[in-house]
Amino acid sequence: MANKDAENQTANRGPSLAVIGCGYWGSKHIRVSCDIRDARMAMAVDPRPDRLEYIRSQYPCVAVSRDIGAVLNNPSIDGVIVATPVDTHFELARAVLQAGKHALVEKPMAMTSAQCRELNAIAEERKRVLMVGHTFEYHPAVGVMRQMIQSGSLGELYYIDSRRLNLGLYRQDANVLWDLAPHDLSIIFCLLEEVPQTIGAWGCAHVLPNVEDVVYAKMGFKSGPTAHVHVSWLDPVKVRQITVVGSDAMLVFDDVQPSEKVRVYQKRFRPRIDGDSYADFQSAYHHGDVHIPAISSSEPLKLEIHDFVNAIMTGKRPRADAMHALRVVEALEAASACLRLKHKHRSNGRDQRIFRRRNMPAGGPEIAIA
Repeated sequence: MANKDAENQTANRGPSLAVIGCGYWGSKHIRVSCDIRDARMAMAVDPRPDRLEYIRSQYPCVAVSRDIGAVLNNPSIDGVIVATPVDTHFELARAVLQAGKHALVEKPMAMTSAQCRELNAIAEERKRVLMVGHTFEYHPAVGVMRQMIQSGSLGELYYIDSRRLNLGLYRQDANVLWDLAPHDLSIIFCLLEEVPQTIGAWGCAHVLPNVEDVVYAKMGFKSGPTAHVHVSWLDPVKVRQITVVGSDAMLVFDDVQPSEKVRVYQKRFRPRIDGDSYADFQSAYHHGDVHIPAISSSEPLKLEIHDFVNAIMTGKRPRADAMHALRVVEALEAASACLRLKHKHRSNGRDQRIFRRRNMPAGGPEIAIA
């Protein structure tokens, strides 16, 4: 009777999850999922015996296997988290969805927008949840920033500047744009609730041929503000910082800080022109207080997994759904095309050239050689 009660209790715990890929992010997903009461982390798959041994030692209740079929052919597995190298995301996610299972795919979801659309079509056809690991969309600090922007407390929004820098880690399957920028793009799109009309990008490959380790990107939005993204594997100081500048106030989100991650500066500049020409221009700076809003300490990854589990149980669309994945990959494609064009067309002081990608959807971002 006790065993039967235990089985019923397990059955009522919600969906059973599996993780494919037990590296840096995969192991984090396993840790967090094991702490969620509404789900059960059942299995982990990785071809590397040492990673499986680590998972076995840390999480004895999680079954391990080197065979992906152990997950795809297991009818008790409801949802699968794909945390593998970027160039494997599409094939694995497609296999998961075709096996009738829900999928959470680490960022970016795929290497092309066409692949994202195909995955979304399969998910829609089979009525499966498909979401992407845009963890920062679940960060409480980003939620506070978004609320401040929407409330108008910053005034007219001028620009957003995002920097994600550190020394390494170099990857062979993607350049620094595809490795780090998805975080910044997903945050910016979440804050502005729109996608860019234009994208320009410039980058350099200093260490590995044709693998950019430093990239700068600029985006223009229909509502007026611009956004700048700087990502680098070649910087001596780890930086995870976003600055939002408005006409009435400015804020800085510094994710490296252990606490007080968001600071709001009551600073602004409003020039006074008393006459008819700029000769009558007078500076008008305002330096006010610094406000540190209270921010929840909830772990973003746990909130993300909760959203995945809730979507499986209720059928509701998750916050970071497939369309969020698509808009980030489209921006990455546009920036990547700009990098390639930059190699072929040196400006040499000529006017900036604007290009539209043929495979971009109507209304999608243009790319500019910066």
